[in-house]
Amino acid sequence: MKLTELRIKLNDYGRDKGQYTGKAEFTNSDGDIAIKLNAEMCEKIFMICSDGIIDVAQEAAKNMSCNIIEHKKHLEDK
Repeated sequence: MKLTELRIKLNDYGRDKGQYTGKAEFTNSDGDIAIKLNAEMCEKIFMICSDGIIDVAQEAAKNMSCNIIEHKKHLEDK
């Protein structure tokens, strides 16, 4: 089966207000299937993604710091 769509959202009203819910859709030659994701399932997905999120945030902060330092040097040279 191939994952065709993964959607997670933070609910802002209703019974699940303040919680994440979502849907995962899969397909293969026999057909399609959709799985409703509850808050616990969404949290497990976030745990899997957390290391990647941290890596991207650290790289972005490093790049921003370098740009700020270069810009500061440019301003001081004027």
